[in-house]
Amino acid sequence: MAVLVSQVLSHWNHYFPHSSMSSNQVYSKIDELVKAYEMPGTKTEKVTHKEGGFLSASREYFRVKRKDLVFDVCVAPFGNSVFISWWLYESEGAMKAFLKFTKVGEFLNERAAKRTFYEADEEAVFRACVHSCVLEAIESLTEGTGHRLTELDRQIKEGGM
Repeated sequence: MAVLVSQVLSHWNHYFPHSSMSSNQVYSKIDELVKAYEMPGTKTEKVTHKEGGFLSASREYFRVKRKDLVFDVCVAPFGNSVFISWWLYESEGAMKAFLKFTKVGEFLNERAAKRTFYEADEEAVFRACVHSCVLEAIESLTEGTGHRLTELDRQIKEGGM
């Protein structure tokens, strides 16, 4: 199922000119770091998303999931360079999708819009921790190459774009 940009809670990306990092290198390092942080209830896996429509090619992403929060990290070659991005969104489970256009679905959406401080903090700490893992992975793989992320490069974008 496609994720709409309008469903995105946060986003981050960076372009690394003349870099030879591979997606497998980055994904393995992020996986190692996520496990080292011992975030409760967190699962990791590789997934694919279509590049366009139904018949288009698929691109591999590295997923970090905790409850309904999903991080999809993409490492993609672009010419002789590499582009890395992540997208944080709330997944829509099978039951939620089934009930989407019903009165029960409307009630659940209204309830979901009224998050508690605890739920908002839980999202924030998960986002900060996974983002930190991504940055640490990049730093360890670019050490000695001259690629450095500035403070502006490290900032997370809220919403879809």
